[in-house]
Amino acid sequence: MHLKSIKLSNIRSYTNAQIDFPKGSVLLAGDIGAGKSSILLAIEFALFGAKPNELPASSLLRHGKKEGYVELNFDVDGKEYLIKRTLKRGSSGIVQGSGYIISEGIKKEGMPTELKAGIIELFGYPKDAASRSKDLIYRYTVYTPQEELKRILLEAKDVRLDTIRKVFNIDKYKAIRENSAVFVRGIKEKKREFEGFISDLSIKEKEKESLKADIAKLEKEIQNLAPRLEKTRAAVKEAKTSVEKNEEGVEQLNRAKKEADVLEVQLKNSLNMRERNKREIERLQAEIKSLEKEMQGKDAESPEMIKEALQKTDAEIKAAEKSIREIFEKKSELNSEARKAKEVKEKILRLSRCPMCEQDVSKEHKHAIDERESKKLREAEESIKAIIEKEKELDSRIDELRKSRDALRKKENSLEIFRMKAKSIEQYRKKAAELETEQDSIKKEIGKINMRKIELNQKLAENEKFIESYKKSKEAFQNALNEEKKAELESNSLLKEREGYARMLSNIEKEITRKKESKNALERLAGMQNWLEEFFVNLMGTMERHVMLQIYREFNELFREWFSTLVEDETLSVRLDDEFSPVIEQNGYETLFESLSGGERTAVALSYRLALNKVINDIVSGIKTKDLIILDEPTEGFSYEQLDRMRAVLGQLDMNQIIIVSHESKVESFVDNVIRVGKHEHESAII
Repeated sequence: MHLKSIKLSNIRSYTNAQIDFPKGSVLLAGDIGAGKSSILLAIEFALFGAKPNELPASSLLRHGKKEGYVELNFDVDGKEYLIKRTLKRGSSGIVQGSGYIISEGIKKEGMPTELKAGIIELFGYPKDAASRSKDLIYRYTVYTPQEELKRILLEAKDVRLDTIRKVFNIDKYKAIRENSAVFVRGIKEKKREFEGFISDLSIKEKEKESLKADIAKLEKEIQNLAPRLEKTRAAVKEAKTSVEKNEEGVEQLNRAKKEADVLEVQLKNSLNMRERNKREIERLQAEIKSLEKEMQGKDAESPEMIKEALQKTDAEIKAAEKSIREIFEKKSELNSEARKAKEVKEKILRLSRCPMCEQDVSKEHKHAIDERESKKLREAEESIKAIIEKEKELDSRIDELRKSRDALRKKENSLEIFRMKAKSIEQYRKKAAELETEQDSIKKEIGKINMRKIELNQKLAENEKFIESYKKSKEAFQNALNEEKKAELESNSLLKEREGYARMLSNIEKEITRKKESKNALERLAGMQNWLEEFFVNLMGTMERHVMLQIYREFNELFREWFSTLVEDETLSVRLDDEFSPVIEQNGYETLFESLSGGERTAVALSYRLALNKVINDIVSGIKTKDLIILDEPTEGFSYEQLDRMRAVLGQLDMNQIIIVSHESKVESFVDNVIRVGKHEHESAII
């Protein structure tokens, strides 16, 4: 699946906007509250519609607007689709309106639930997902809102397990067990009816035996039949002993077969792991080769020299700015002196009598003062002119220094990128070496498994004789039983023949027959009850555990791998317990999730989310959204080093399209595309 574009009209903080999504990694950048997450919620609304608890319609329509819509363009398996959903404000509140899906030029209109069913079928999600209030597969494989990222980690274990069951569509086993319990209750009620009906069966049998005793002429035949019955019973006992003797050998053979089956599964898993490791090593080697080729011929300048040059340039800029401030102060002083000289000249020219001595001021005196003040004025103006020239020279020098400083900073950034690429090469080489070591271990394990399989095959061949012997003893046992039953039937037949009691015996036998049938039915019900309670329900539990174990193994391995990628701390590790709860260990001791730093908690939650994403995509077949993932603020609280490791995470995801929401500027350095979102006067827009 590939998202191509989305149009928003009166959706949350957007009035009218269109966002185009290229392939590769895409960053939605902007300040907190700018409207980045609103785009993700609009995508989910376009696909699955509004949901009362998770995504209510009232949270989507812009305040004060009567209607709005979302139009999403995407492709699946090379086919392009366009879906449109609408919102309307009415007297009873905000509700979803009708919409449509366009594919290959064909427009299909529908109500919200019809559109959702169509999308679920298109994406290959389980069909019963259309009737569920939560789109769990989408929420745990494509997009998880930021506030829900850590929720599954903090939920009660029972809630978490039920969520896992629903995500992988294995909650049906629980439903089967519950339905079986209802069925067993019905069986027990029917059994009570039969037990009441056959409660006097023994009495009826005694009445029949009493009637037989009255038939003297049949006693001799019954006595003659007795040795035959005894002989058949002895044959049954002997055949049963032979069966039991052979059963032990057959049991050993079955155990060997089960072990062989388990080894076959282990061998398959080891071979798959070896193949995955091989592909990963090849990918890492390709990455190393690409980075080495990219860095070839590029010599990094000394960071100390650049830093020293920056410090020197900053010092020169500060010195020049200080000189500017001194010139400004000097210019102010000279301007003040010039004003004072002008004021004295104007004042002396208007003065005819001295205010102090009250004598007339002569023209010669006025002229002398005027000459003196004029000289001061000329000197001040000449000094101001020289200072202005000096100020211009300093301004020009500061501009040159600032340009030089900008160039040095650009070199400093290039050097940092060079160092980061070199560090990535080291990390890839280390990972490849670890995988090579693991390949050797897997190879040894495969050898051990094959050796054990050879031993088991020899043992199976040696014990195969027990199968034929067991079959023969079972056949002999069944024949003995048949002979015993035959003799008993002949005896019963003789007992039925009674003179004088034919009608009474007939009635009693009919009643006994009905009661025996009820008893047989009772036995069948008891067997059915026993089968359900002792085998079927346990089988459902075993099947569920088998599926859950398969999920657990891959889930736990991926969870630990993602966390070790995000957190390079040998003292801190994570794993899953049997109930899919994260167990965090620091220095060999378990620690609480809440006691971790913000970045470590985010790393735990993100690792859990990415592992769950991979397992769901691997196990739930037919999903068409495997090539898309949306990460909402996945680096909250991350350190500078963790942000670097996030680059490796994005590379390992290996998806056609990754959409990230983040306000971390560093993320921009390792994504393919950046879409900036801003808000002005409560309205969001793409900038």
